[in-house]
Amino acid sequence: MAFLALAAQKSVLSLQKNFLQLQYLSISNQNQAAVAQMTTIQREYSQMKDENGQTPDYTEDADYIYFEELSNQLETEKDSLDSQMTAIDNELSSLKTLVNNSIKTSCTLNLIGGS
Repeated sequence: MAFLALAAQKSVLSLQKNFLQLQYLSISNQNQAAVAQMTTIQREYSQMKDENGQTPDYTEDADYIYFEELSNQLETEKDSLDSQMTAIDNELSSLKTLVNNSIKTSCTLNLIGGS
């Protein structure tokens, strides 16, 4: 019975990890899109000249600022998801160790008991 409970717990943890990986991928894609928008704005500004012949500062562009802040937020979310996945990996490793130790103990008891 204990092994079934551990297997169920392992399945739940694996599902949670898969869901976090999906979220991580989605956030990575969103971040790539934000960075691409920032690059486009940089390129547009590099082709502009003000009345003094200077290239305007793209870092003051409202859209650039928005995408930069979005990118920073997405990176923070990715770091959080990465930490959660690491915690799940640690739990899965602990479960594996618990199962291995339980099997060894069970086998030892069976050998000692003569069953």
